[in-house]
Amino acid sequence: MEVEETVEAELEGEVVEAELQDALAPPAPEKLHPVWPLAVRERSPIRRAWPALRQAALLLVTALAAIAIDGYHPYAEDAGIYVAGIKQALDPGLYGSSSFFIAPYLKASVFSHLIAWLLRSLHTGLDCLLFTMQILTTWLLLYGCFELARRCFRRNHERWSAVLLAAACLSLPVAGSSLFIMDPYLTGRSFATPLTLLALCACLNERAGRTVLLLLLVALFHPLMAIYATGFVLLLWAVQRRSWTGAVALMLSALAAGAITQYCQRAVFESQAYRAAADSRDYFYLSRWHWYELFGLAAPLVLFAMYARWQGSGGNDRSRVLAKTCALLGVTSILSCLFFAREAAHSHLIAALQTIRPFLFLYLCMFLLLGGVIGHICGRERRWLFAALLLCTGAGLAFAQHRTYPASAQVELPGIASRNGWTRAFLWIRENTPRQAVFALDADYIHAPGEDAQGFRAIAERASLADASKDGGAAAVFPQLAERWMAEKTATTGLNAISDAERLRRLATFHVGWIVLSSAASTAMPCPFQNAAVKVCRLQ
Repeated sequence: MEVEETVEAELEGEVVEAELQDALAPPAPEKLHPVWPLAVRERSPIRRAWPALRQAALLLVTALAAIAIDGYHPYAEDAGIYVAGIKQALDPGLYGSSSFFIAPYLKASVFSHLIAWLLRSLHTGLDCLLFTMQILTTWLLLYGCFELARRCFRRNHERWSAVLLAAACLSLPVAGSSLFIMDPYLTGRSFATPLTLLALCACLNERAGRTVLLLLLVALFHPLMAIYATGFVLLLWAVQRRSWTGAVALMLSALAAGAITQYCQRAVFESQAYRAAADSRDYFYLSRWHWYELFGLAAPLVLFAMYARWQGSGGNDRSRVLAKTCALLGVTSILSCLFFAREAAHSHLIAALQTIRPFLFLYLCMFLLLGGVIGHICGRERRWLFAALLLCTGAGLAFAQHRTYPASAQVELPGIASRNGWTRAFLWIRENTPRQAVFALDADYIHAPGEDAQGFRAIAERASLADASKDGGAAAVFPQLAERWMAEKTATTGLNAISDAERLRRLATFHVGWIVLSSAASTAMPCPFQNAAVKVCRLQ
């Protein structure tokens, strides 16, 4: 009996211990439901990355719409200088004597060297690469806008309202600064502007290392814009920490730097040619701006002040900080231009620095904040109202861009023949004239009817005498170019209106072999190419 009781007690203990182990053990995994692949997909990396992919796709669609509004003209305006720099980097002997006007841009920025390296590495055509990079940089700009809006607005529809309004307004001129928010062609600013927005985002997140890295990248692509981007970030850093002493010190430091620079310039000799080049840039001096251009400086500052007051203490702190910083930066920029960028002697260097350029960043921030506010007011229930506003804005600006380049397609796609008569002439020159040929064009040819500011050197790949517009801008920024610019511009001024004998006399010392005239110009020289806009003639 005792043995049997002992065995039963041991068995009961084992049963109790087994029950305790079962109770403490984790539950066994249940069998997957027949639709178990859905559960697997929910945990897949693609499902987790879907929101980011969807955002990137929406930004790409928005970028393409922005390019349709803004237009795309790969060889127009400043692109004529930058693309010529790319071709000079690929082939240093291409432009002969004209490389004198291209070299300073090659030394100042990594832009041309980067695109040239991509061309060598990818073995693709220049036109395709330029268009692809235009899409990528526009996407990067809108991504920077979205990241900045994400820090300024809580609701997703407000963020997208901010980005969409900014995208619709990329073609707007920045007051009278001769800048657009986004150029309809690829330049160093195409990279510098979005990188600056990302640096502002990093500063708002208090990521010092990332902020410094982004500012260094801005400096590689556009050293001048990097100066103003750095000032913007430092001022934002001070305002974010409510260090008003630091903010005022930064503003006074900028003004003091201008005063010191102007004082040091008193000992520097300014040639008549350099003064003429600087004085030919009306956008250097606020005294030459029209009233509506001055309004374009004052209006953003008023809007920033109103927004900061409207937000009050209960609004988004980061958006209020951004608005206050923009107002302070705008005031500093205007004061620097008023005090030191004057038409008097020894003020031209600071005028060439274009201290009003920070308004490029301020305009972007203004439309972001304005778009977010409109999105907040319209809400989700009245999306149609915001859509109607966006459609009207985009259509109006697209029409304005079409009027700016009337003889060219709104978007000059690679591989499609240009309908611009001047561009066709430049392409004929590239295919049918000697590589070492030197050309002369009227100094003001860029403003000829139907020319649409197409750059001769970038398209024709031939050397040419200096023009009054783009080469004049280069001479205003780089004084070492001024004397030669003045001599060549004087020789080509009014070239369409003078006689053949006068043309030969003026151009004799410049080894010019070819001349490009408007179709209405009178000449007895042989012209192997001629269309409704232009004629290409050989000097005898």
